[in-house]
Amino acid sequence: MHWTLAGNLAETLAALDAAAAAGAEGCVCTELALTGFHRRVPELLDAGALAAAEATLRSACARLGLAAVVGLPTLGEDGSVFNSHVYIDAAGGELGRVHKRGLTPSEAGFFARGGMRGWLPIGSLLASTVLCREMLDGAELLPELRAALPASDARPRVIFWPSYIGESDAEQAALCEAYRAGAQALARELNAWVLQSNWPESLNAPEHRGLGAGVVIAPDGRLAMTLPRDAAALALVALG
Repeated sequence: MHWTLAGNLAETLAALDAAAAAGAEGCVCTELALTGFHRRVPELLDAGALAAAEATLRSACARLGLAAVVGLPTLGEDGSVFNSHVYIDAAGGELGRVHKRGLTPSEAGFFARGGMRGWLPIGSLLASTVLCREMLDGAELLPELRAALPASDARPRVIFWPSYIGESDAEQAALCEAYRAGAQALARELNAWVLQSNWPESLNAPEHRGLGAGVVIAPDGRLAMTLPRDAAALALVALG
């Protein structure tokens, strides 16, 4: 994570390049990947700079033939700011975006609350996003996501889980266990893969440890993979 838009854009572009070089068809990035998730985010909400960064992302996807799902802020016309996950196809076109609805109290003082949650086709997948602590909101999200599933759609389902969570103490470790249990339950109920992309460090509290360690959960709820803890990592996952 970097303090600047330029630093995070460069990091995201490098991740896309690495994913394409590894043979991936798409790449899922963290919550607020484009700005970083830190106390200086309000300083980075320049509409022109954000639009230019998004255009650079889309151009990179088109150049690489790689789909991507990337966390970034969305600026509303009324001055509202959403914590969003934007879907970009392999031709560089925007397919849509999901706005975080389940906000923490501190987030709710800055971000606007998102709306209903559905599914988007991206590549050969049918996908949705659950942002960070929303994994605790399964009782609310499950009927909504189930009702939004297209009838007779046989494409593999995936839930992208961009995150910024860590296990810095016993309380946070227990909370992370609850997050993972919620993700496993959602995977089983929706017969969907869950792919977590979690920040590996905190800029606001650099002494915190236990971040990263993103998980891959199979449709049967099985924990199929855990990425490295406290380190940046890229994992190639075959869905099938």
